Amino acid sequence: MDENKSNLPATTRKGTLKNNEDNGKFFKFPNSPASNTMINVVSHVGNLETFANRLEQNSHSSQLEFFTPPEGTSKNLSERVKYSTDNTETTIHLDNIDLFTKANKPLKKILTYTLVKLSKENVTENLDRDISIKFPLEDFVELGCYKTLRTARQAFNQAKNPLTSIKIEGVVRDKKDMRQITESGIEVLFTGAHIKNGIVEIFLNKRINWDLFALQYFSILPKSYFSLSDNAADTLLNIFMLARKRLNDIGRNKFFTISFRTLQQILELPDESSTKNPGRDIKEPILNALNEVSKIEDGDIVIEPIFNTNGNIIEFLEQGYAKIHLHNEYLEYFDDLAKTKKNKIENTMKKREEIADRAKVKDMTNKLEKQKKSKKTSSEEE
Repeated sequence: MDENKSNLPATTRKGTLKNNEDNGKFFKFPNSPASNTMINVVSHVGNLETFANRLEQNSHSSQLEFFTPPEGTSKNLSERVKYSTDNTETTIHLDNIDLFTKANKPLKKILTYTLVKLSKENVTENLDRDISIKFPLEDFVELGCYKTLRTARQAFNQAKNPLTSIKIEGVVRDKKDMRQITESGIEVLFTGAHIKNGIVEIFLNKRINWDLFALQYFSILPKSYFSLSDNAADTLLNIFMLARKRLNDIGRNKFFTISFRTLQQILELPDESSTKNPGRDIKEPILNALNEVSKIEDGDIVIEPIFNTNGNIIEFLEQGYAKIHLHNEYLEYFDDLAKTKKNKIENTMKKREEIADRAKVKDMTNKLEKQKKSKKTSSEEE
């Protein structure tokens, strides 16, 4: 269920890439800790310190650590952060913060689509040749991300420099093993990108362990993501990144929840203490984003905002939350993952019980053997 490896996209007689996506409503999307870290850091590049503080408050198992920039380097020009969870440590290095800030809107969706396409590539073979992702520029128009090829090309050209400037270093702990994402030190993820004859090509660094970086785990991403406003798109992406972690809730209840505090963090909304109009600047953006997602998904995702309509902004953020109900294809996908996870846990527990039972039997057998030897020795002495 979590594996999706295929060959490079096929080409038509004219040399353009075939759109071999199925007719479903969603893409399969990498949901590994390191790739999620990169998305989070790039998405919040405008104010990483605020993001780090909120992350620490909302998630006790994750933290961001900031490195002191090299001497003579202004902090607003270079940022290096380490994102740590229980099993991973990922360092993201952004050389030109101003570049990322200016191109952040087109970069987020182009980066997301790059990861979607990455999930379809076989990046572990033929490493003696350049490895790259290819797709038609027209995809962005068909998905509703841009209205024309011209605007899609302009957006890609704006996002190209920051896209090819993202650097990464990290380790993943798997039980007792520690595996490196990069062969040696910090490495750029994408070594180049261009558009040629209407085809986008993004080159991948061969010194990156791409399986470990992005292709360990998968979630899904509705195709509607690309046509949504920025706030609604960020909300939808995080709903499905979080759903992969909430399989127990989905399997048991068919829904899960996201707190309004978390949505404040995701949407980079101001602190309630720093705005004179929290209803306009915090409450409305959260509710509008949730409403836009529900509207475009039209029954496949039903979002129920839960909050006291008469409460103040503190109560709204501290006690309010969104109940996310998944239906149809989305529910089927996560239901299957939840059942797979439950079966794995049950099988693991069963094996542990069997090992414990065998140990008990062996211990009892050893005790009986000792008793027999003791009795035999006593009889011989008599």
